[in-house]
Amino acid sequence: MKKTSVVLVGIGGYGSLYVNEILKPENKDKFDLVGAVDPFPSSCKRLDELTAVCGRPYGTLSEFYAEHSAELCVISTPIQFHTENMICALEGGSDVLCEKPLCGDARDIDRLLEAEKKSGRHVSIGYQWSHSEAIQKLKSDVISGVYGAPVSLRTLVLWPRDRKYFGRGTGWAGKIRAADGSLIYDSVANNAAAHYLHNMMYVTGGDIDESRRVADVDASLLRVNDIENFDTSVIRLTLDGGVPALFVASHAVDATVNPIFDYKFERGRVTFSQNQPPERLADAGSYSVGRIVGVTNDGITRDYGDPFLFPERKLHVAAAAASGDADARVLCGIRAASVHTRLINEIGERFPIADADASRVRSRGELLYVEGLYDELIDIYNA
Repeated sequence: MKKTSVVLVGIGGYGSLYVNEILKPENKDKFDLVGAVDPFPSSCKRLDELTAVCGRPYGTLSEFYAEHSAELCVISTPIQFHTENMICALEGGSDVLCEKPLCGDARDIDRLLEAEKKSGRHVSIGYQWSHSEAIQKLKSDVISGVYGAPVSLRTLVLWPRDRKYFGRGTGWAGKIRAADGSLIYDSVANNAAAHYLHNMMYVTGGDIDESRRVADVDASLLRVNDIENFDTSVIRLTLDGGVPALFVASHAVDATVNPIFDYKFERGRVTFSQNQPPERLADAGSYSVGRIVGVTNDGITRDYGDPFLFPERKLHVAAAAASGDADARVLCGIRAASVHTRLINEIGERFPIADADASRVRSRGELLYVEGLYDELIDIYNA
């Protein structure tokens, strides 16, 4: 088996997961780590091991390409750096696996498409679910018409996050813009729960590397924490074909509901709940815990499995495509990811962010939350 040469951009934070995967002994014949890039390499917990393999990290990606090449460039940087790093990698002759979202500014999408076309290489955007076997099996069935046309989609994610979460990184968390004015739009809908918003558009797309477009959007946005952007969102979409989709997500609650979805089609229904649904969830018994399950109107059940299994699969899929594997293909590229970026930009441009009623704000340690919001958001999902 041919090894894929890889350069990692960003080796702390989420990037550490790629470091761990590449350094696994069982992957020594799959990846050839030829370089790393990070202006703050000390954030990598396995820096000594990494350095022993590929040398000290470079400060910038352009410095790496001045001396080396790589078949695959894996980018795990803050959102505002995605575009320039991807273009640099493509010009350097690499395929790209970039963490979600595609970019902060929708105006960069055409630049990225042009750079990809000109380079002759491929870009994959690392939505974990889009690369999971469970979602790929489901999407194949949707495309082939097993369930018919989508009728309605809804998703719920309630993930409490404290002040430490919003203080992470180098000052980009919860920001709308960086210090230089470039767009970030970091939020619950564009970062932590981005996978699950994107998935409604991705699963109903007409091809594997395609997402269904948004025809219209309405959004209610709330801010509790001391950030620029929102930490709670109720987003109502109308997708192409008049399909309504609901996304309910918050970091400003006092209890957790891990991702839940309910997708209804003309000829069936597909549901998922990562954990046991809360008792207040309507029709809670219809969810199979930890499994995506589809039931067609004629009573046939299809178990697609757990979409959270093997989150590093996207690295292996991108590496296969980069090394020229004839059977490999891009599962979630620029076009499939761009629908989410355009939506986030439209929400940021059109809808105001309301500050939470101070009389309802409570604290528990470092967590700020709105009293009663948990129940209210479940009610919205139930409606």
